[in-house]
Amino acid sequence: MGLGAPRWALAAEAGEMAGWGSGWLLTALLLGLLVGLVAAGLLVRRERTRAVAREREAAIERTTLENARAEAAGQIASIAGQRDGLQQILDNIPVPIWRRRGDLSLDFVNLAYARAVEADRPKVLLEQTELAGGRALAERARDLGLGQSESRPTVVGGERLLFDFNEQPLPDGRLIGYARDMTSVESTQFELARHIQAHGEVLEQLSTGIIILGPDARVKFFNSAYTRLWGLEAEFLRSEPTLEQLLEQLREKRRLPEQPDFPAYKRELRRSLMSAINPLEALLHLPDNRTIRRVAAPHPFGGIVMTFEDVTDTLALERSYNTLIDVQRETLDNLFEGVAVFGADGRLKLFNPAFVRMWGFHEGDLVDEPHATQLVDLIRSFFETVAWPRLKQRMIDRLQDRTARTGRMERADGSTIDFAAVPLPDGACLMIYMDVSDSVRVQRALAERNAALETADRLKSEFIANVSYELRTPLNAIIGFAEILDQQYFGPLTERQAEYSHGIIDASQQLLLLINDILDIATIEAGYLQLELAPVDVAAMLKDLVTLSAERARSRGVALELDCPPDIGRVTGDERRLKQAIYNLISNAMKFTPLGGAVRMAARRTEGQLEIEVVDNGVGIAEQDQGQAFQKFARVGGRRQSGSGLGLALVKSLIELHGGQVELVSKPGVGTRVACRLPATPSDAPIDTPERRAAG
Repeated sequence: MGLGAPRWALAAEAGEMAGWGSGWLLTALLLGLLVGLVAAGLLVRRERTRAVAREREAAIERTTLENARAEAAGQIASIAGQRDGLQQILDNIPVPIWRRRGDLSLDFVNLAYARAVEADRPKVLLEQTELAGGRALAERARDLGLGQSESRPTVVGGERLLFDFNEQPLPDGRLIGYARDMTSVESTQFELARHIQAHGEVLEQLSTGIIILGPDARVKFFNSAYTRLWGLEAEFLRSEPTLEQLLEQLREKRRLPEQPDFPAYKRELRRSLMSAINPLEALLHLPDNRTIRRVAAPHPFGGIVMTFEDVTDTLALERSYNTLIDVQRETLDNLFEGVAVFGADGRLKLFNPAFVRMWGFHEGDLVDEPHATQLVDLIRSFFETVAWPRLKQRMIDRLQDRTARTGRMERADGSTIDFAAVPLPDGACLMIYMDVSDSVRVQRALAERNAALETADRLKSEFIANVSYELRTPLNAIIGFAEILDQQYFGPLTERQAEYSHGIIDASQQLLLLINDILDIATIEAGYLQLELAPVDVAAMLKDLVTLSAERARSRGVALELDCPPDIGRVTGDERRLKQAIYNLISNAMKFTPLGGAVRMAARRTEGQLEIEVVDNGVGIAEQDQGQAFQKFARVGGRRQSGSGLGLALVKSLIELHGGQVELVSKPGVGTRVACRLPATPSDAPIDTPERRAAG
């Protein structure tokens, strides 16, 4: 039996062995006892070992369980921390965010969602408060298994806002959603669209052709100037053709420069335009002889914006301008006058060789745009005078003065320089210098000669006046005695004696008129004649002249006509002198008008003037002689008529003394017209005549 057999079995076995013999029995007993003891010890030890093992296993299990619990607790804490952190992140996002279960009920919302529905989070989840009816969008996303979005207006905090709602299904059957406030974006987009429209309207009004290509090289915008410039149809451009299609259309209309390889040209143009970083400028010389300037620049929204401007006239103008500048440069270089231009900063900007020669500058003096003060110091030797500082300052001030000035400078070498300072629009000053030394010497010589001539003329006039004055006394006596004889106070005269007395009277009166004219002209030239100015009734004065000249006109067989409005008004003047001038004109006209002719006297008002004219249909004056008609003692055309030749000269002197002018127009064989124009002031009002009152 084994060591593990029960004790009753061992006892039975020991009884049987007792029958075999006491020795064997005792031995067996002892051996059995020993075995029993060993077996008992082994059993005890095994139990003890098992107990230790069980305790150790229990300790290990406890340790493992505690470790597992600690690890699980750590993981739970980590997950909770991550959850709290994620929730904190979501709560700090200003966008409403939510999560739905498979049945579309809400199981999470962030603070932005709660604020949007104006409730706290637990209440939102408890009452399942939806944000602007988003459940339908979530249902559509769940059923389709695809994310869905839509924009809806929503009232948040009493304010109407536009939100973009999004629902996205998750792999576990739940859905996550968020809503973005698009109000500011919509407002910005609207404002951007308004600005784009406004810019488009502005661009539409420009005369420069403008076209915008999008990133896909298609036409996105063009203005009317572009269609006019290239002769394209607006409908074609509204179809958003590509750059290549646009180029093909322009080529068909012969609006592009000729290209040997047009496909390569299109590819290269597209590459250069669509990859441009900086503006590109080019001149296009078209087959119709136009030149177009193209400027292409990257558009802020992608693509390219191009401007086209017809610069044909501009280039022609530039060529003309450059030619003009060259001509002006050559002209300035060949002028005798010295020309210099000083800028607003007082520095020399332009000069010609005459300027250098006139002031004796050296070649190095005028390089690097010297200042005016430096140049003035260089010409000091021309003005050796104690007043040099003041003269120098005056020269410099002329360059800064914005008024045109002229003057004359006497230099130390005896030369005379005329100058002119002309301010230019850009703030510069143009200085012109002319050496007039020779002219001044000639002028001085002429002035001296003129003074001598004037002295001689004055002496002559004084002599003639004195002689004429001395002649008047005996002439008056001769006229008086001749009239006594003619009146036959001392007895009757024979026919011949009466004829002689008439001849003496006529000749004496003509001589008296000549002497009076000479005295008047001499008095006017000497400046001694004083006018007795007063308002003169023009119509009455002319009627008196007609009456005075009527007898003479009848004797000559000449018709005398008057054309003067009765309300022509007054003129300020010396009536006696005006009558003298007009009477001389009438007498002169009668003298050269043949029998049966007519002399017409007319008066009219023009702007600020009174014009009195005497017109005849006499022999007239040749054009080459008309300039001499108003000279003293002049007889034009070799005429042999009686008279002194002082009549027209006296008329001119008297009218000019009144501040007027005399004009003569004549044609041989047609007649002569002499017009006297006198200044008429507003105070020379028309006269209130019965005729004027009747007309009014």
